[in-house]
Amino acid sequence: MKVRDIPTERFNEALDQLQRSGWVKTYEYDNFDAWIDHGKVVLKKGGSRIVMEWDNWCEGEIEGPADVVRALGLG
Repeated sequence: MKVRDIPTERFNEALDQLQRSGWVKTYEYDNFDAWIDHGKVVLKKGGSRIVMEWDNWCEGEIEGPADVVRALGLG
């Protein structure tokens, strides 16, 4: 499931919530513009994967298992 146009504050809350519940960050975009113009993280837990991207024009986007995205209140 993919959800777009997530406000920045809610995007950050969702990322924190996932990490607190055991999702592990396996990738984080770290170029010179990281979290200024663009950000991306990949989280994994068990055999599942979530991709979260952010930019300063469209704000946040999350793609992952529908049950996890819905549990965050985003789907």
